[in-house]
Amino acid sequence: MKITKYEKKKNGIYQVYFDNGNNVDLYENIILNYNLLIKKEVSVEQLDKMLEENKKYIAYNLAIKYISTKMRAKKEIVEYLKRKEIDNTTIDEVISLLLKEKYLDDYSFAKSFVNDKILLSSDGPSKIRGKLEEFQINDESINDALSSFTYEIQKEKVEKIANKLVTTNKTKSTSFLKNKIFNYLYNLGYERSVIVEVVNKLKFSSDKDIAKKEYEKLYKKLSRKYSGSDLEFRIKQKMYALGFNNYDN
Repeated sequence: MKITKYEKKKNGIYQVYFDNGNNVDLYENIILNYNLLIKKEVSVEQLDKMLEENKKYIAYNLAIKYISTKMRAKKEIVEYLKRKEIDNTTIDEVISLLLKEKYLDDYSFAKSFVNDKILLSSDGPSKIRGKLEEFQINDESINDALSSFTYEIQKEKVEKIANKLVTTNKTKSTSFLKNKIFNYLYNLGYERSVIVEVVNKLKFSSDKDIAKKEYEKLYKKLSRKYSGSDLEFRIKQKMYALGFNNYDN
């Protein structure tokens, strides 16, 4: 087959036209490697080989573009290329090349990921560890990266979250609120010792004052529909839900 024309597209791709009416898209590197600008003629077997190599360039450039927006883990690249219907052999070749060129690096990814989470989220170390494990980052890289999430940083973030919860839960009893704060922070992935230290230093409003105020609000609201023992039962139910288990007006 004889090449009749080259038409430049974008991203280093050329559309190559043949005298049999067919045309293919080839990366510039393929054209140069096979010296097509000079000989301008290829066999069917050579074209098949070029197209096979071209698949690698396509996958590689897709990966580079995907990485350019932010750092990616190896697992992310593999899943992304699979979504683009790249075959496993080509994916393996591209991943090997990206690792060799340092575009993929578990340690650098883990460090960047941890720093972003510290700055931009409320996640604690355990939760971050779990997310890095989902990315299949090795344990050594995870441990090294999480060393930057110090006890002091944890404490500062826990204090901020805990104080906000105290402010937004003024109708709850002290015991109820302490449990809520502890469970919330523990589920965010913070160390138990940090949470306990912070929670034990928090200042809470008087349970008696809160209970009296909530009882009066509930009485005013529920007495419009209920009365007698039925009213008292319903108020007690609501008071229990707020953590006032032994409140007796």
